[in-house]
Amino acid sequence: MSHQILLFLAVLTRGLATSQHRDKVPCRMVDKEALCQGLSLFQVPSGLPLDIESLDLSGNQLRNVLVSPLGFYIALRRLDLSTNEISFLQPGVFQTLPHLEHLNLSRNHLAVGTTLSAGGLGPLPHVISLDLSGNSLYSGLVERLLGEAPRLRTLSLAENSLTRLSRQTFWGLPALEQLDLHSNVLMDIEDGAFEALPHLVHLNLSRNSLTCICDFSLQQLRVLDLSCNSIEAFQTAPEPQAEYQLAWLDLRENKLLHFPDLAALPRLIYLNMSNNLIRFPTGLLQGSDALPSPSEGWSALPFFSPSWNASTHALSQLLNLDLSDNEIEHIPDTFLEPLTSLRFLNLSGNCLRAFGARPIGSLPCLVLLDLSHNVLEALELGARALGSLRTLLLQDNTLQDLPSYTFANLASLQRLNLQGNRVSPCGGPAEPSLPGCVAFSGIPTLRVLNMAGNEMEMLGAGAFLHTPLTELDLSTNPGLRVATGALAGLEASLEVLELQGNGLTVLQVDLPCFSCLKRLNLAENRLSHLPAWTQAVSLEVLDLRNNSFSLLPGSAMGGLETSLRRLYLQGNPLSCCGNGWLAAQLHQGRVDVDATQDLICRFGSQAEVSLSHVRPEDCEEGGLKNINLIIILTFTLALAILLATLATYCCIRRQKFNQQYKG
Repeated sequence: MSHQILLFLAVLTRGLATSQHRDKVPCRMVDKEALCQGLSLFQVPSGLPLDIESLDLSGNQLRNVLVSPLGFYIALRRLDLSTNEISFLQPGVFQTLPHLEHLNLSRNHLAVGTTLSAGGLGPLPHVISLDLSGNSLYSGLVERLLGEAPRLRTLSLAENSLTRLSRQTFWGLPALEQLDLHSNVLMDIEDGAFEALPHLVHLNLSRNSLTCICDFSLQQLRVLDLSCNSIEAFQTAPEPQAEYQLAWLDLRENKLLHFPDLAALPRLIYLNMSNNLIRFPTGLLQGSDALPSPSEGWSALPFFSPSWNASTHALSQLLNLDLSDNEIEHIPDTFLEPLTSLRFLNLSGNCLRAFGARPIGSLPCLVLLDLSHNVLEALELGARALGSLRTLLLQDNTLQDLPSYTFANLASLQRLNLQGNRVSPCGGPAEPSLPGCVAFSGIPTLRVLNMAGNEMEMLGAGAFLHTPLTELDLSTNPGLRVATGALAGLEASLEVLELQGNGLTVLQVDLPCFSCLKRLNLAENRLSHLPAWTQAVSLEVLDLRNNSFSLLPGSAMGGLETSLRRLYLQGNPLSCCGNGWLAAQLHQGRVDVDATQDLICRFGSQAEVSLSHVRPEDCEEGGLKNINLIIILTFTLALAILLATLATYCCIRRQKFNQQYKG
């Protein structure tokens, strides 16, 4: 009782003494929150209002935290001491704050101080969240630093130097729900290390040095991040005491050699195993009855055991599966068939040569399929498979000679990326079909199509009839011939057209008819003329870089003035005179002419100058000089003709005179 009276008197005395100096405190006050971050403070300020509930002292130079003056702010609920140099905590300093709920001590020097020998943090009876990340803490110190915290729900020990978790590490934290241990050097987790945490639902063990997860038995866990370790195998406990609740499992950037048996995880909705060494054995796919030996590392594969069907059916709730950047060469049909809820499947960056979804109803909920960056040569998509697929990514493969209606069978397809393949589009329904061409007409759902870099030679008339594309990329197909009417049917829908790097000399597209076109890329061609935009259109971005344009007359560009926002023109042999429309845009700023370096133009064959420096009178003077030159040349020629005529006449007269004289 006497201790409480003394504390009250001390608080009262301190409050009276410091109230006179409150104007000197550099902190900013917002309601009951004191913002003192980044002020180069060496100690907790003493002139703050005693009823503050939040104190932010992050980014200062504090080395010690003492009971006085911190203990006078007894109403504190949130205390941020992160990014300081704290190595000493006075024993009992946080026990003087009876309402403290959130404590941040991250990025300090707790591991090198004397606080550990004096009871660490001590009891934290009301603290809900505690951040101790970035303190160089190592195994053994954590147990001495953590005291009783019966209400603690969130704890971060990330970015420390922990190598091992023991059974005693978390014994004083029975209410813990979220535990962050990422970016340590954990190599060993003792059996029962998490037994004292019955409410733990979110565990982050990413960026450690774990090599194996055996007998995983945290049934209550919902989110588990094991990414960026060296894990070669993941295995659940053989006889779990209750059903697993795990819904989110991240195993990316490990050393997994095979797809683990996940039959015990029926609630899994997110599974990421990208950047591993996973491959499916080919023996079963080729009809071989021989199973690989355990030494091959495939003996635990679920599809080699009776539990495989149970395992795949256990994943029937899976929504997102990422197997990108592995070493997969084949996908067994039995692997994909049970994934009836799957919406996102990423198989990019593997070694797939073929992919098939042939059975009726295969992957009925899939909306995105990424097969990019493989070596695909064959693609078989059944007539009524992938009924919900909206996005199909196939860029950077070796696809060619596909069945004509490969993509027309996809009832919901909206986005298709075929960049970097060898796919040739067929002409319209009335045009003769080339061998091995693929039809892109009559796909009413398709909106975005990328066919850049497909070595296309010809785009026939009506190639996209009844396919209301909004974005079309046909760039980087050198030598491409675009037939008249090739883009017929897109006039009312197309918004983005990419024709860059095709070597075009003539544009067989009536661009002013495309009323919705907003972005047009014609760079890296050999064009010298554009069709005349005489009426207002929607074009906002026009890229004409590295072509052969010398003039952009106002008669051709006038209709763009109300909509055009950006114009790219570098690398064209622009004329200084006759480009009045372009000069007006540069001077008036109505159109942003992208000129990282000033646009260069020429006065005839004279030296290059900056177009922005050309004045109208320069061209007028040049015109007058040309007129004067023409007049002088004309007068000189007329005078020469007259003199020649006179000389001839005189010569003839002299000859006649001589003849008469001699006679």
